[in-house]
Order: sequence, then C-alpha cells, then structure tokens
Amino acid sequence: MSHILDLILGVPVSRRRVREEVERFVKVRGADRTRTVMNENLQHMTGKSGALLQAQGLFIAIATYALGQGWPLALPALLLLTVSALAVMTNLRTVFIGLEPGETDAERAEIENVVQTSIVAASRGARFNLCLFATFLSVALIGAGAVMR
Repeated sequence: MSHILDLILGVPVSRRRVREEVERFVKVRGADRTRTVMNENLQHMTGKSGALLQAQGLFIAIATYALGQGWPLALPALLLLTVSALAVMTNLRTVFIGLEPGETDAERAEIENVVQTSIVAASRGARFNLCLFATFLSVALIGAGAVMR
C-alpha cells in the first residue's frame, strides 16, 4: 500500500522507505553530500510552497468573485483552496534537526541527521503534492462552474 502512495505522491511516505533511500544515498555519495542535497531539497520545497500559496491566493480571490456571482461549484472550490492553503503553509515553518541525544558514533549520528532531514523533506513533498492536486481540482471546479453558468 505504501508503495502505491509513493508512486502517487512522488516521495517515499514511510519512515522505513526514507531510511532505506538515505542509507543507499549515503553509501554512494557520503553523509556530507547527502545532507547538503537534502538541505537544498528542503529549501527548494519551501520556495515551491510559497509560490503555490501565492497562486492559491489568486484563485481564492477568483473563487470569492465566482461565489458572489452565484456560480455553481464556487463554494466547494473556495473551501478546497482554503484547506489546501492552510496545509501548504505548514511547509513554510522553520525546523531544527539536531543529533540524537546520547549518540556517540559520529558517523551514525550524521546518518541519523540525514534520515531526520529526509523524513521532513518527504512529508513536505507529500503535503505539497496533495495541495497541488487540490489546487488543480479547485481550479477545475471553478472552470466547470463558469461553463455551467
């Protein structure tokens, strides 16, 4: 089941799958390079989430206009956009990913740090993709309402 979700959302959704991927990357690229890539991915995801939030703001204004004009499907589109915008906003918060307390093996501590960073990136990626799908659906609802009007 999680493999199907991985394919649909485009990111590994289970902690086990994230850990497997990180272990594989660390063997090939090393912990430092993998951590750098994951930090860049988090930064990129934050930027994409901000851009999606801006687009959602425009579509919320359009859906509000459509609702005022009595277009069918404007209310579900507006609600879907609002929930999706609230969800994507969680990708914009700052996180601190430290080392595991009591970890004495420096190499293992680095790998665990990369795993934790990757888990955050995977959850943000899944949330972003769901919000993107919801935004497209809401725009389709607005378009269908315009055609029905």
